[in-house]
Amino acid sequence: MSKLPVDYVDSKKLIEDIASVHCELIYIHPFREENGRTARIFADILALPLKTEKKKSMKNLKRIAWFYARIAVVALALTGLQSCNKDDEPSPISGETVNLGALINLSVDNINNGIATQAAIEFALGDLNTYAATAGRNVTFKCTYADTRMDTLEAKKQVGSLYSQGIRMFVAGPYSSSELTAIAPFVGTNPIALINSNSTSIGLNHAGSHIYRIITEDSFQAKGLIRSAFTQGVQVIIPIVRNDVWGNSLLNAFKTGFLAEGGVVYSGAAYNPSEISFAAVAQTVNSQVSEAIATYGASKVAVLALTFNEITGIMTAASPMESLGAVQWFGCDANTQLESIITDNTVAEFAIKTDFMAPIMGIGWTLYTPPFTELLSSRITLETGIIPDVYALSAYDATFIMGLTYLQVGKLDMKKINDMIPLVCNTYDKMGISRQLNANGDLLQANYIFWKVSRSDNGYYWSRFATYWYDIDVFA
Repeated sequence: MSKLPVDYVDSKKLIEDIASVHCELIYIHPFREENGRTARIFADILALPLKTEKKKSMKNLKRIAWFYARIAVVALALTGLQSCNKDDEPSPISGETVNLGALINLSVDNINNGIATQAAIEFALGDLNTYAATAGRNVTFKCTYADTRMDTLEAKKQVGSLYSQGIRMFVAGPYSSSELTAIAPFVGTNPIALINSNSTSIGLNHAGSHIYRIITEDSFQAKGLIRSAFTQGVQVIIPIVRNDVWGNSLLNAFKTGFLAEGGVVYSGAAYNPSEISFAAVAQTVNSQVSEAIATYGASKVAVLALTFNEITGIMTAASPMESLGAVQWFGCDANTQLESIITDNTVAEFAIKTDFMAPIMGIGWTLYTPPFTELLSSRITLETGIIPDVYALSAYDATFIMGLTYLQVGKLDMKKINDMIPLVCNTYDKMGISRQLNANGDLLQANYIFWKVSRSDNGYYWSRFATYWYDIDVFA
């Protein structure tokens, strides 16, 4: 610090010096949380007394300081998160191929997620290999994919198969929390690291299990659903829930919070994941909705569907029933942006009639998507014809973070890799969202964006409607 000059004529030198100080501060990781924000503030303070051009205003200088801080983060990664202590640097990597593994669904239910996830991983690999080459690291990252068919036994079989092929680092999948729960014992007892971008179940306590979820678990989604319901005057909920680890944990979180604020939750209806006929479910819920309307009035009653792709069959069965079409419907993240909802006229019209809205973890907010995320989404859509949801997009970050971690450690030392992943996540925000993890290994926090089905001359489409701002508990 004492060696830094007071004035700078060369802006490049200013950038290099701030980046150097920023990198050293991040490397020592002095705080339990908020290291990235603290380092950016420090870079702001460092830049304020320095002059690049005398004509620049203080306001512009602050903007420049912020830009320097961002460059410093890139510089940090490009140098492999190196410190001035040369003994801590990773050993050189020479002409090496590193194979990652991905457990994804490519054959049942919502296969669009699997296809988009695979595309996101491939784009991440391309960018990661370019990134490694730029940093002077002679390493190539590849990925081997295994189709789990959203089946717990198949997931266990496939993770074992990939492990027997020498794969130790896994990204993105599996898709469902039931699958992740099933493979967790194997992952936790073997030298493996798994960065998941799909599972959101609250019931998965995986601290120290070599599993990291760079997305929020469902207590955040439950709070968003609660706030959206109350904000729109809904006081009574009739739930439809998929009877599995994910569905039950999300319903319990919602019910606990909703009741605590004076809401009413009926028993609703549950169905098994293998169910294909939903007439009985619709009839059960219709009876309860009719009763609730008579007691509270239609404007205060809503249906909450905690389902996967079964929502289309449920809505098809519900569409002729008068009471079910007279109240609002809420969905969940597994329903958001589903192609099957907007390609079926009956279902799409029912969604519009019931003002159906569904939340999903947000990158950005209602009216804004960060530029890199927008670009990646466009690349995936152009490649696959699918508009990716946030979980498919997050597979990119899962892959890139795993690659950065390996580059830092320098070898397949799984203890060091597992120790390093949270540190890399602390300062990673390439897509415009922080991937900082909590003590359980899940994303620390995020907002939720609510989507609705809209109609145009060209058909039906998904559109953003509102954002749940988690830090201030507001739906707007």
